[in-house]
Amino acid sequence: MIEKISHKIGISPNLFFGYIGLIFFMLGAGIETSWFSAFLVSLGYEVQLVSLIFSFYGLFVAIFSWMTSFFTSIFTVRKVMAFGLAVYLITTVILVIGLMLNYLPLIATSYIFRGASYPLFAYAFLVWVTLKTDLSQLGKATSWFWFSFNLGMTILSPIFASVLLNIITPIFIIGFGALMALIGGFLALKLNGDQLERNINHKGILNEMKSGLTIYLEYPRLLIGLIVKSINNVGQFGFVIMMPIFLIENNYSLTQWSSIWAITYIINTFALILFGNLGDRFGWRRIVSYFSGTLSALSCVLIAIVVYFFPGNFFLLMVAFAIFSFGIAAFGPLSALIPAMAPEKKAVSISVLNLGSGLSNFLGPLLVTILFQNYGGYIVLLIFAGLYLLSSILTIFLKLPEEIKTH
Repeated sequence: MIEKISHKIGISPNLFFGYIGLIFFMLGAGIETSWFSAFLVSLGYEVQLVSLIFSFYGLFVAIFSWMTSFFTSIFTVRKVMAFGLAVYLITTVILVIGLMLNYLPLIATSYIFRGASYPLFAYAFLVWVTLKTDLSQLGKATSWFWFSFNLGMTILSPIFASVLLNIITPIFIIGFGALMALIGGFLALKLNGDQLERNINHKGILNEMKSGLTIYLEYPRLLIGLIVKSINNVGQFGFVIMMPIFLIENNYSLTQWSSIWAITYIINTFALILFGNLGDRFGWRRIVSYFSGTLSALSCVLIAIVVYFFPGNFFLLMVAFAIFSFGIAAFGPLSALIPAMAPEKKAVSISVLNLGSGLSNFLGPLLVTILFQNYGGYIVLLIFAGLYLLSSILTIFLKLPEEIKTH
């Protein structure tokens, strides 16, 4: 049955439980993202200070997203994923202690270091998927990676959190997240039957990092790919901090926002599969260029218009966020396009993809920290729209080696 399902959707049967484990792990890793900023503010901490904590969290996500592919070359994918799980569990224990004591230095430090955990687990698995998948199927396989990633982090985790907040305390919700992450680790590391060939080098982490920098000299277009991927999710990671505050100020409730965000990523999850298949069929670059930044920019403008002219209108805001969900999903083929731009150094090129994913997690909260309190949500939305339009223009230059030769 597993083999039949895997072949039908375009993934390796041996990685099936890895995808399932990723869903559970990301459910645990994201269990607090939809409410933690508002919770810290309710404890009396300033919005700017909370945004700063999230920005440093995002910085750790960015750093470890970049370094993950190097770690996998030195320590194997399984060990890196296991270490990511361990970091998550240790920082969770410290975070719970900090919350029980209401001691901000402990809360901030543990949450910032928590940013290292999910890149180590999730992006190491992305390396696994990329190395074990034929190029012709890579769009589908990576789209299912993002399907699993988003299903856990941006759909199931806020749904579980919204239900559990009415039943148990935030500290117990974080404990529930740790249980989900443990189940995910078991599925991905124990039940997952695939084995990568041992190709462990002894260059050391510094030489690996040097390769991750020099690849931009060998393949300059990868730097453009990094910028585009960095813009990809600035909205996602900026909105989770800004929108609970911005929308409440404009006649929306926290429940309405949570519902909109969950529905947005339910749509996004299926749109990822659609664009993954379209990318394999019509060309990854074409799909990203036509649909990603354009739809995302349009949605940011529409969100601003709806909130300003129709404050409190749930349906219109949901339509605007639905367009956003399609725009973000159309960035999905980048996960196949960027490694294919450097086919002889596929493992190193994944570091570009991972760094871009991590930088999104850093830049979104950073822009909100700098702009939101000083200039308001409308300016943030317009700047996000400009960035998304820029990403679509830059995508034109993301060409495969054979396309460059023909020109």
